[in-house]
Amino acid sequence: MSDTNSLLRLLQTTDSAFPSGAFAFSSGLEALKNEGKVRNATDVYRVLTQQIVPRWFSFDRPFLVEARGAAEDSTRLLEIDARCHIQNTSDRLADASRRIGRSLLSVHGRIGTPLVAAYEAAIAQAGRMNCAGYEPVVQGLTSQGIGLSLEQAETGALNSTVMAFISAAVRLGCLGAIEAQSLLAQTAADMSNGLSMPCPPRAGSFSPLSEIAAVRRTTDHASLFAT
Repeated sequence: MSDTNSLLRLLQTTDSAFPSGAFAFSSGLEALKNEGKVRNATDVYRVLTQQIVPRWFSFDRPFLVEARGAAEDSTRLLEIDARCHIQNTSDRLADASRRIGRSLLSVHGRIGTPLVAAYEAAIAQAGRMNCAGYEPVVQGLTSQGIGLSLEQAETGALNSTVMAFISAAVRLGCLGAIEAQSLLAQTAADMSNGLSMPCPPRAGSFSPLSEIAAVRRTTDHASLFAT
């Protein structure tokens, strides 16, 4: 696949118009905003760079890389998915990852992305409908299916995570549209530097502020998001 074609597929599948369902989740930001812990762009930037981005690098990235290497082996993918399921320490973040991943899997299946139908069948045959299809695993699988390089796959997945969080911040009134673009420009260097470092050999995460906030989502406010 040509570099131009793979770049176009990357832009297509990471665009906010691609129906991943990520818009329904704030990764704990809604609770933090309701509790007064996040009020402005400075607070959003702090949570993004100290919680959201580090968690992607330490947890999602290893699963994505491993799944991409196992994209043609559904048995291995099921095993990787099972470890992702077990290692998710927050039920709500796990549910968000699984729901986004299953949406991606469904859409890619319907548009005929190679390798996807085989994995959907493997999940169904194994009776794992409620504990498989996690977002980084599906991103690794589908990136291989549409012919992305590893660098493109990682960059696209990280950008999707950051964009979803920033979009949630705008919808919650923590940021204006121009502030959001400024914050994205500031974060780009951190993202690029992180991607230039080797992927951790094992997945793990320690992002207590966002993880606990997602679990502690308050019930005394009308909620825009599921986390």
